[in-house]
Amino acid sequence: MRGVGLLILLLTALLNANAAPKPRLIFRTAKPTALIPPKPIFPEGLNTLVIPIKRAGNLIIIEAQVDSVAGNFVLDTGAPYLVLNATYFRDMPKYGDQDANGINGNSAGSFRTEVKNFSLGLDLSFKRLTADVADLSAIENNKHIKILGLLGTQIFRKMAITVDHFHNVLYLHKLDSKGEIPVGERVFNNPEMTTPFKYLNDVIFLQGSINQKKLWFSFDTGAECNLLSADAPKNVMSVMKPINTSTMIGVGGAGKKPLVYANFSELFIGNYRFLNNRVLITNLDHLGRAYDNSMDAVLGYDFFARGIFTINFVKKEFEMYIYRH
Repeated sequence: MRGVGLLILLLTALLNANAAPKPRLIFRTAKPTALIPPKPIFPEGLNTLVIPIKRAGNLIIIEAQVDSVAGNFVLDTGAPYLVLNATYFRDMPKYGDQDANGINGNSAGSFRTEVKNFSLGLDLSFKRLTADVADLSAIENNKHIKILGLLGTQIFRKMAITVDHFHNVLYLHKLDSKGEIPVGERVFNNPEMTTPFKYLNDVIFLQGSINQKKLWFSFDTGAECNLLSADAPKNVMSVMKPINTSTMIGVGGAGKKPLVYANFSELFIGNYRFLNNRVLITNLDHLGRAYDNSMDAVLGYDFFARGIFTINFVKKEFEMYIYRH
């Protein structure tokens, strides 16, 4: 079953790695979904909204409101749609049980619901938005911050977003009839890296390469670092230089899993070469089942913190403007 709440919450520890093999990326035909991409309602006369963001460790935090409840939400492109924290929304009406899958397994007791009114940054609004309710207490306990939920990709399906992580700003772009950000509304121009992406089961997949081997990476703003499958090809693993080991914990507080932390010199995404990269090597089987597609690796904070990025969900295009500091 499709997973929800695909946030990867990483904790530093000194444990030994223990990873199992997984298959290469296999594209399956996307399953029909009962979810209709929500239509964003921009304030009259505005085509670009500027929303401040906060940080909780390596997580991007945005203020949003569910009906009458306002608070912190994690921008999580690893989640398919809006996910609400059961701690605060367990009494919402139920429309069926769901499995909340993450890299460490399932979170029991999740269910689907409907939000009558949802606003993002208190300016962009949605009506009758489908959401899942799942246990996100592990995130709160680790970050010591109240988290109402996760903002998944379905919320942004009809727009483009630009994240300037260094200046703590999120831009929401209303697109024209061609699916473009109007020229006068573009905040940044001439990106150093541009690449198309595959959008499968509400997950973004970018193609890249390590040591001349092509790989598929899921792009996950809820991942606090990059991840690499323990079953990556030998020529990929040969350039990995172990630094230490860590553990991570997933949605529902699933048990801690050991993994190897390593660095490597060159990562190619699109037409750009990224140097001095870091990655955690682990078993991605649970995450692959949650995505309903296997993948070779995950691009998280260690990747997207390198620059400003724009995701155009309509054109399925990813751009990046590399920070020079």
